[in-house]
Amino acid sequence: MRRWRTRAFAIVGLGAGAAAGLAAVLAALAAPPDTLSQAKAADATITYHSVSFGHDRVAVERRPGGRLCFTVNRGNSTAARSCAGAVGATEIHYASSRTAIGGLAGSSVRAVIVRLTKKGTVWATLRDGAFFAAVPKNHRVRAVVKVLAGGRRQTFTV
Repeated sequence: MRRWRTRAFAIVGLGAGAAAGLAAVLAALAAPPDTLSQAKAADATITYHSVSFGHDRVAVERRPGGRLCFTVNRGNSTAARSCAGAVGATEIHYASSRTAIGGLAGSSVRAVIVRLTKKGTVWATLRDGAFFAAVPKNHRVRAVVKVLAGGRRQTFTV
């Protein structure tokens, strides 16, 4: 008798599980399809633009969620790359290598100065929210200085 009762409980449990599974599948099939609105689809795309500085350029990619990634290119070679959350009006984000430095600058940034080793200084070219400067041979970047609209300066050690 005990053996029969155990089997009966197993069969009833299996039937209840199958019924619950069938109900879940039928509910999923009856639900309206989840559609992605056009506005959300537009937000999910990656936009890309490039700012040229002669043969060199800074390529900017805006990813979903507002994240910005940029690549500093010397001719056909990638010199440096970085990503940033967003660029505020008074902010800069930069990436540097032995041969170049470049990045993104906010709307209130009026100039970017690159301080080099061996008492060298280079003014970066600022265009369309991006900046670029070639690093002369036998020099290295030691600091980046942003100059804001009012003339205030802030130095970042590299």
